[in-house]
Amino acid sequence: MATIEGNIKKNLQEIIDMLGDDNLMINLTGPGINKIFFGAPGSGKSFYVNRFLMGHKDHSYRTTFHPDTDYASFVGAYKPSIKKAQKPIRTDYTLAELAAMLKAEYNQATTKVVALHSFVLKYVDYFNGNIAKYGKKDLVKQAGLDENYHAEVNKMVNLYEWMISSGYLNEDNMVTYEFVPQVFTLAYVDAWQNPEEQVFLVIEEINRGNCAQIFGDLFQLLDRDEHGYSLYTIKADTDLKNYLVGQLGENSLGIRNGELRIPSNLTILATMNTSDQSLFPMDSAFKRRWSWEYVPIDSANPKSQFKITIDDKTYKWSSFLDEANKRIHKLSDSEDKQMGNFFIKADVDVEEFKSKVMFYLWSEVCKEYEHAGSFFKNKRDNDAEFTFNNLFPTNDATNGILQGFMEFLGVEEA
Repeated sequence: MATIEGNIKKNLQEIIDMLGDDNLMINLTGPGINKIFFGAPGSGKSFYVNRFLMGHKDHSYRTTFHPDTDYASFVGAYKPSIKKAQKPIRTDYTLAELAAMLKAEYNQATTKVVALHSFVLKYVDYFNGNIAKYGKKDLVKQAGLDENYHAEVNKMVNLYEWMISSGYLNEDNMVTYEFVPQVFTLAYVDAWQNPEEQVFLVIEEINRGNCAQIFGDLFQLLDRDEHGYSLYTIKADTDLKNYLVGQLGENSLGIRNGELRIPSNLTILATMNTSDQSLFPMDSAFKRRWSWEYVPIDSANPKSQFKITIDDKTYKWSSFLDEANKRIHKLSDSEDKQMGNFFIKADVDVEEFKSKVMFYLWSEVCKEYEHAGSFFKNKRDNDAEFTFNNLFPTNDATNGILQGFMEFLGVEEA
């Protein structure tokens, strides 16, 4: 029995070795988590994330943060759209009646200017002469709105006429506003609608965005109880609430009493490059709501044994990685700028090596140390320093500089 068990374990290990760790599915059987995978660029953070997603592609949502990402692009916002016209059946509204209807809609709206735009586009024929030509200033005044809003009314009437004349609309269409959900809301709805499914929200390069601005009050939902639900709830804004009620129903725990809570089957995974100099550092309150896993550099990984070809010579990527990372650490006194073993994803020729690897080393590390410790040196020229610009155009001379650079670092030939 022991021999059989031993053979099973041996065979299983051989299968694991053949597939490689990054191809093994991670089955999340417990409650949902919030987790950030961090490490050097190219260390394989996205591979770790993708192991969670295997078998869940239909319930996976992905976004990448950048400096311009905001709450609206993460959660959702009202946006204009073209729909089948639902113009008013009545053609005898008085200006006073329209003003009263506008006032009511305006007062109930969360986004006031959107309510105004939507109203004008719906009743545009009362202002463009098709039914009547009521004064825009008179409408705004009788509705009790700021007098400057008449410019917004005029803008919408003119926009409608331009879209008709330009062919973007016809008489059977109209411009309206509706809530357009973004990646967080899509994942949130999916998770509440499919409680038996594991749903994943993936945020690439989370530290490149202003997390405080992007998440807003949502960051409070990241605190979870032992079952994976949000420990605390927050009130949804009116626009988001109305959308969620329409999707989930007002009695759903996902929006009951107008409150948001992350369900136990929604996992949020993120990646973070340690080399990125974030414009918006994460505060400690945000950080502590995540578990963190460091993804180390593994130059010995059999899946990353690539080759670098420079003219008539070929070098081992793993050897280059080890030697270059030693220099980066020595020069910067930090591991943050080091390269991961998947910084390149296949064998590279001289052009790709220069444009991707050498450019990174120059722009992120050696440029600021020029003449003061830069390891951009050519052994064939008595260890003379060179710059990134000296590597162009590609010819025998510039290839010789790169080969001399490899010799200076002590990179093994393949």
